[in-house]
Amino acid sequence: MKTKFFIWLFVFYSVISYFISAQHINSVRKPSGDEFWYILKQAQNAYDSAEYGNAIKLAENAKQKKKEIAEWESFVLDQTQKNYKVRKAGDYLEEILPVLKDKSYDDAVSIINKNIDSYGMDFFHGKFSELCKWVDDDYIYPEADYLIGKIYKLEGETDLAYQYLIRAYDNLKRLDVPDVKYDILYEMAEISEMKDDNSNYEQKLLAVLKDDSFYTDEGFMNALVRIINQNKSDSVHKFFLLYRSENDISIKALVLLNEYYSNIGHDEKALRCAALGSIAAVTKIEEVLKDRLIDYSYTDFADLLQKASLYSDIVNWGNDNEIWKLFYNLAVTSTGCENKIFAKSLLDILSKYEPEEYWKKKSSVKLASIEK
Repeated sequence: MKTKFFIWLFVFYSVISYFISAQHINSVRKPSGDEFWYILKQAQNAYDSAEYGNAIKLAENAKQKKKEIAEWESFVLDQTQKNYKVRKAGDYLEEILPVLKDKSYDDAVSIINKNIDSYGMDFFHGKFSELCKWVDDDYIYPEADYLIGKIYKLEGETDLAYQYLIRAYDNLKRLDVPDVKYDILYEMAEISEMKDDNSNYEQKLLAVLKDDSFYTDEGFMNALVRIINQNKSDSVHKFFLLYRSENDISIKALVLLNEYYSNIGHDEKALRCAALGSIAAVTKIEEVLKDRLIDYSYTDFADLLQKASLYSDIVNWGNDNEIWKLFYNLAVTSTGCENKIFAKSLLDILSKYEPEEYWKKKSSVKLASIEK
């Protein structure tokens, strides 16, 4: 009886072990179906069509598919360590890759090369173990969290939205498009403004400007403002002639901070933001005009505005990014900093050549009030 019992027990545990093993193998089988990035693209399309519920569902599906891919890749890399020769090769990728190729670990080689191509060998300090750790955590999908955060913000769920955006921001290194970082920061700043969290609002906008080499260059910023503070009749001409900034990603942050600092009475900070933002805007407009007009070169600010007004897309870009308002704010902020000659010269140009009639009239009214 005892012998039969032990035979039965052995068979029972063998069957259980088989199913557990099979389940484990299935859990790490290479995922099939649509790629995670394609699912997220579908989510973005749903978002653009205002199908927010479907967009969240698809974004979560994309996250799940990315997790499945990460689990499979982690399993593939881990399995290579069962081979003695692979273990003996050590931890450096340059030494372990030839062995993996020789042993026909094709999937492992493909996974390693994919990550090296994306991040470089130095990102992992040349080590297999560090690459494996990166792959272990590669279930994180910041683009999906960013999209979900935007949707919850639109639906008024600001706390939940911020949680997703924080998660996306904490994993910036995993972004496929690094510049999405700035979109995340702008969304976080907007939520902070909605919640009257002024400190966090300022902090997030300054985080955008942290990567702007011109804004962080104290010497450049001092020189920029110095021309305005000279307060001479030719200061406007010199200002727009001498300086350029190609960091157009910073424009939105500079526009918002100019208004923020103006509202709290920090006129000098407001002036610096308006000055750099205006230079960046002029640089952007100048680049577009050079592409469209034969032999175009910048001569003066009035001429640039006149030519910009000929193109509806430039005018619309200026409206969408509050550029025409920014030029007006530069003049107003200059007035607050006792630079009335500069302000009057700028307002005179804006009152004649601003592409938008609203800001043209507003500039004319402000000019008249200063002259009184």
